Formats: sequence, structure tokens, C-alpha cells
Amino acid sequence: MEYEYIFEDVKLKPSNAPKFILNGEEVDIWSEDLAHYHSKSISDYIKENLLRIEAKGIDPFGEIVGKVIEKEMVKTALLSGSNILFKGKKGYGKTTFSKSISKLLPEKILAIRGCKIHDDPTQPVCFSCKKKVLEEEKIELIFIPRKWIRIPGDPMMTTRQLIGGISIQKIREGYDLDHPEVFTPGRVLKAHRGIAYFDELGSIPSALQTLLHELFEERQITTPEGDIVPMRIDTLVIASTNPANYKGVSDIKEPLLDRMEQIDIGPPETVEEEIEIGLRNMALKNGPIIPDWHLRILANAVRCMRSRSCRYANRIEVEPSCRATIKLFDHVRASAIRRRHEAVMISDYGENFELVKLALRSRFEVDYENEVSKDEIVEGVISDSIDSVCSSIYSAIPRNLFGEIIEEIAERKVVNAYSADGTLRGFASSLCRGKEELKSAVEITLEAIARCSGLIERSGDGIYVYKAYDRQT
Repeated sequence: MEYEYIFEDVKLKPSNAPKFILNGEEVDIWSEDLAHYHSKSISDYIKENLLRIEAKGIDPFGEIVGKVIEKEMVKTALLSGSNILFKGKKGYGKTTFSKSISKLLPEKILAIRGCKIHDDPTQPVCFSCKKKVLEEEKIELIFIPRKWIRIPGDPMMTTRQLIGGISIQKIREGYDLDHPEVFTPGRVLKAHRGIAYFDELGSIPSALQTLLHELFEERQITTPEGDIVPMRIDTLVIASTNPANYKGVSDIKEPLLDRMEQIDIGPPETVEEEIEIGLRNMALKNGPIIPDWHLRILANAVRCMRSRSCRYANRIEVEPSCRATIKLFDHVRASAIRRRHEAVMISDYGENFELVKLALRSRFEVDYENEVSKDEIVEGVISDSIDSVCSSIYSAIPRNLFGEIIEEIAERKVVNAYSADGTLRGFASSLCRGKEELKSAVEITLEAIARCSGLIERSGDGIYVYKAYDRQT
């Protein structure tokens, strides 16, 4: 066959290399300015950057909240040149972790212009680039940005979609090496010189998993015609999967599993981490303040639904993830924007907690909804969470101030959180981080007194009525 060298490894040195052109000018790619941008493996780039960042005392995965042990395992796996499998329930940061790892790649690297998989100019993989560097006098180069290619698990995925189309027979028939019938890269090959992120690896058909093993382990591809083609793809494989007992989860073939380091990713360990994740990932980055008490009410409600101590634990089959917390924060802020609140109020939860239900309904599953509905569970859990936060606020009110507050409320009969003053306002201000939170602080103090003492009750948006005995009789 005319192009026998396509089956061979090609590696260039200064002594046997063609001229390289970058931005219209001839360049020496082995010079100090350009040597960093080629000839290194993805693993080497990651190792160098990881060690450099850690030497500065910087967390290389600063986007990830908490997960101290998991970060250490990831760093160890990367330094040992291992592929990684993140295992955990949906919504706990598996994809975010993989994107964070991609930032250890160089911001840009040199590639052969026009290459479908962005080949390294000194060690090309694709047929066309091998031909170019061995036969042409000048090779045009470009800089390409770091690559993170998401490959979603799909039971209906085809070989052409995943691996691509490669045909030696078409070359024998005289097709040009660049012809789509000869070489069309699939998603995996497009991840060459970057990160291939397999989102739900187990959902990829078993037969295709076998092809992946051949590509990553043997560095070759068997074509539909039976030809074995060397394909030394340079990529870091990061995959994710849900627990084995999770709905819709398929098995990962053992040969693939054996070549990955499994790292379990669970929910945030503390409510503070849950809140931080929610705030970082909100769609509404700006707007009315969400005071700490409302952050805790909403985050604790979600965390309760994951706990075996939740009174609905035996009914919840699929627990809500951090995405539920994120959307709860978004929804209450959106409501506060519409109502022109400076800070979130209880009314921003919606009448009968409708906006809380909006954030949670699609993010958890129950076993027998005819016995207890999702809405009933949400109402119960959010009410319990409000009780818990209000209890801590109630216990923080000094006894002498509590007496004064009740005296003032008793005289007025009705108190409006939006215009309250006196001792109530004074205590509420101690809860605030800024003046914008004051009305919300007054309201949560009144709610705490209502829930924990029964001396007052809520009768409307920010309105509380004194209902104890008539002190005049």
C-alpha cells in the first residue's frame, strides 16, 4: 500500500523536521519561547502544573467546596498518571470536579492547522498529519485552547459517534487521507491532547466499552473491515457513574474499570458547605440579600431529605442534590426581586411554600405518592427547618429583652415587620450583617416568638398579631 507509514509511529526532531509556519512566519518550535507548547503528554502537563500550583500553597481545585480527602486522592491519581472514575449520586459535583481538573492543562498548545484532532506537530497521530510532516516542506501551525470533551452516556450511541469512522479500504481504493470516508473522528478522538469526560460511562453500550478499552490500553482501533490501525490518542480519561443501586445505572466492563481509580463523591459534609455551593452556583448572582437564617432554613430542608432521621425518610427513594439548594436560593431571590425586597422574607417562599415546591418537586422521588404526596413532604420538611432555625433564634433572645419585646407587642396588638421599632428592632439588628437585612431579621424574630412561645401568630406578609390573654381584664 502506498501509505504504509500510517501504521508507524512518527516522531520528529530538529534534524528531520520540515519548516513550521505560525501566524504567517517561520518559527523554531524548539526555541525557549515555543518548546513548552508541544511534544509533552497531557499527563506530563498536568503533573507539572499540579506541582507548580501546590508549591505556591494554592488549592488546585478551588472551585470545589470541601472534599479535602477526595482532592488528595485526585492529586495522587493525577501524579501517578491514572485515569479517574468519580462515583456518586447525581448533583454532587462529579462534572464540576472534572472541569476543575481540566484547568491543570496548559491554556494553549501548538497543533497542525486543519487537523481534525489537533495533532502535535512533532508526533502526529492521524493519517493526514503523518503524511504532511513526512512529505511537505512547510507545515502551518495554530494555537488551540485547552480541551475538555464531554461524552454523554447514551445506550443508543454508535461506533461512529464514539470512536469515529476509519477505513483503510478507502485508502486502498484511492481516497485522499483527509476524505471523510477515510477518517472522521468521533467524540473520543476529538479529545486527543485534552480530557475525555465520560458522563455516565456505564450507559455506553458494552460493545463500545470494549472498543474503548482497545483504544486506551492497546492504543489501536479495529476498523469495520478488520484492519488494526495504531491510534496513539493522548488523553486523560475521567468518567462518572452513579451507585450500582441507582435507577438506570448500567455496569462498566471490568477491563475498563480495572484501569481507573475510583473516587467516591458524596453530598456536602456540613450545612456551611451546602450553602457555599448554593451561593457559588446561583443563576441570580446579584439581587436582594439572602440572610443567613434563610440560607440555613433552605439548605437544612434539602439536607434533611437526605437524612435517615428525616420523618419522611422511608418515603424518599431519590434524594435531592445540591442542585435543589441552588434553585431554592435562586427562586427566593427571584421572588424578592419581584416584590422589591431588600432581603428575602418568608413571603418569598410563596404561598403555602409554592416556590419551595417548585425547586424541589422534580429533584426527588417518593415510593408511593398516593400515600403521601411530594408537596406534603416539602411542606413538612420546610416547616420543620423553619422550626429548627427559629428555635435557635428564640433561645438567643435575652430574657430581659424578651419581656420588653412582648410588652411592646401586647400594647400594639399588631406588629408589622416592615415598620417595627423599639426593643424588637434593637434585638433584630444584632442578627444582621447589614442594614438591608433588618426587616427580614425582625420578621424571623417574630416568627421565632410565634413558633416557640405561641404568644403571637402570623396573619399576613410580615404581620404578627398578639394573641395571649387580655392583660386589661
